[in-house]
Amino acid sequence: MLNEDSRKKRDDGLPDAREEGRDPQGAARRRMARALAALSEQGEKIAGGAGVPGSEEPTPQDWPEVWGRRIGRGLGYLFALYLLWHLLTIYVLP
Repeated sequence: MLNEDSRKKRDDGLPDAREEGRDPQGAARRRMARALAALSEQGEKIAGGAGVPGSEEPTPQDWPEVWGRRIGRGLGYLFALYLLWHLLTIYVLP
């Protein structure tokens, strides 16, 4: 018989056969929750940007970054409007 000390959890997050045999849906649910938590942590590290915890907003003293962000967003909006106008005039309203 195995005692509690000899049962070690696997580090890769996968349940062992005994855990799946007792409650397969619960084991799958726990495994999915661990995978989602790991994904959300990795997504924050990769994506960054505005609205993500840990991302830094430029300070007012860092004027090139502030203006670069403003100019980039403005150009993005203008491009999106032009693309929308172009697609509507070519394909929808010929």
